[in-house]
Amino acid sequence: MGLIPNPMVMYVAAGTLIVGAAAGYKVRDWQCDAAYAKALEKAEKLRVKKQEVVYDVSQTYEAERDKADVVATERINTIREIYKTTPAVPVDCSAPDAVRRLLEGSIRDANAATSGKPSVEVSDTPSPTNIFNRP
Repeated sequence: MGLIPNPMVMYVAAGTLIVGAAAGYKVRDWQCDAAYAKALEKAEKLRVKKQEVVYDVSQTYEAERDKADVVATERINTIREIYKTTPAVPVDCSAPDAVRRLLEGSIRDANAATSGKPSVEVSDTPSPTNIFNRP
């Protein structure tokens, strides 16, 4: 005759196994939370260090920009003073047409380069050639 285990012992063993497994998962969850918290703390420390570098660079930039603003203001004021004291240019003293066209062309090319468009308008369709009008 075989030994028949008491059903109560089986229930206790199964309950103990379930409680042990649940406790193991809970402990593992706590370990993951601790690792996550440690990673967040490390990331926060790194962010603070990087932010200090950004603050230092920003302060240097602000100081240099203030110096440059002073220089630019002095330059602008000097140019204004020069133009105030310079006599007006006579009307008959204008640039020759070739120079004016060259300057206007340079302005057009610079504006076209800035906007990314061609400087000379190109038509979409070429004009048809007349094969009967040969020289």
